[in-house]
Amino acid sequence: MMVLKTIHMKEWETVKLSDYDNATLQELLDLQKRNIIKTSLTNEGILITANSNVGFEANQSFSLVIEPKITSLSMMRMIGFLHGFIPANEENLAQLGVGENSFRDLLILQWLDLVEKLSAQIRKKYVSVHNNEMYIKGKINLKELVKQGVVTERTPIEYQMLQINQPLNQVIKSGLLYFKKESNNPFIVNKINLLLRTYTSVSTVPLSIKFLDGIVSRLTRLEEAYKIPLKYLSWLLTVTGIAQGNRLGKSIWVNMNSLFQNYLTKVFNVYVPEFQFMAEVSNRTIFKYEDDSNPFNKAPVSIRPDLMVFQGGKLHTIIDFKYKNLIENNVSTSDLYQLSNYGLSIGEGKINPIILYPTMWEVPDQVIRVNISVLENKQQIIVRGVNLMELERLIESGRYEGIVGFAHGMLRDSM
Repeated sequence: MMVLKTIHMKEWETVKLSDYDNATLQELLDLQKRNIIKTSLTNEGILITANSNVGFEANQSFSLVIEPKITSLSMMRMIGFLHGFIPANEENLAQLGVGENSFRDLLILQWLDLVEKLSAQIRKKYVSVHNNEMYIKGKINLKELVKQGVVTERTPIEYQMLQINQPLNQVIKSGLLYFKKESNNPFIVNKINLLLRTYTSVSTVPLSIKFLDGIVSRLTRLEEAYKIPLKYLSWLLTVTGIAQGNRLGKSIWVNMNSLFQNYLTKVFNVYVPEFQFMAEVSNRTIFKYEDDSNPFNKAPVSIRPDLMVFQGGKLHTIIDFKYKNLIENNVSTSDLYQLSNYGLSIGEGKINPIILYPTMWEVPDQVIRVNISVLENKQQIIVRGVNLMELERLIESGRYEGIVGFAHGMLRDSM
């Protein structure tokens, strides 16, 4: 049996691959086309540079593993907060073992824990009827209804029944079988086999992001327990490549920049309700072709700030999320042009845009002055580190006031 080469790296790291063949080169170029890595040929070999994507992929030539700079558990806590679940504890994670698939299995384990909780609810809500078929029943408080005069004690009551072999459970079972097929971890496979016992009489359906998102949008109040497991499954199927046409189950990539942005945006929405937030809203009013000088009939150029922050209907600041090490590295010229333009156009030069970047400890703000003589107000760009370890600690401990203070600190428009 041929042992595949494993390329192991951290996000933003560059490694050199000296020993390679044409098939390996083509696979690396395919990853570059998908914006997972950057490659360059040198006399000494191929230089492979990671970006903000972390994850795992296996092909016929090699296995590529790109790990996050933060711990996997910290990353899972970000994902859990974003999707509304509490990640598995460290004891459960230890059972996964160490290996190139551990990152992927870690993400899958979170979903299996959600399914396990859902299955426990199913066993409580479903009752056996004839022929060993399973049905779900709603609970009716007959005594309370009699007190209210809605019914009498002799009023016939019909329970609402729902077969277990229905689309929601079919998707759950299909997800279990999908991850069982593609996982090499015996702990994961065994956990899936145990969960599948609840879904013995359930059929399967082809996994489709469109179909899955559609049934999530139509969930009723009685089906609320399915919401988080199905939404997280939809996200998992997206990062494993179903939505992009990648090799099913052999690829799982999480864009840390998007995760960082979505995580903080949710923190702001939850803990600072006095502000209003508009994420990635396209503005086509700033750069428009002149009607008499647009021979190719082109549409206005769109600008799309990551996050606009309003208070009392008035623009408070504009935020750009950069998942980069801005302690050791300078802000790029293109990032400064972009954010300064947002401040001058949307903010009319009257606000100080903010760049938020991840850190593991408290760091002071960096302030960049925009020297444009025609500005009435001297604009500044604030480069602010987000201490992810401190935010994680506050969320884990449930310190509401601490999180509120943290969020306000990130949104202040001055040092």
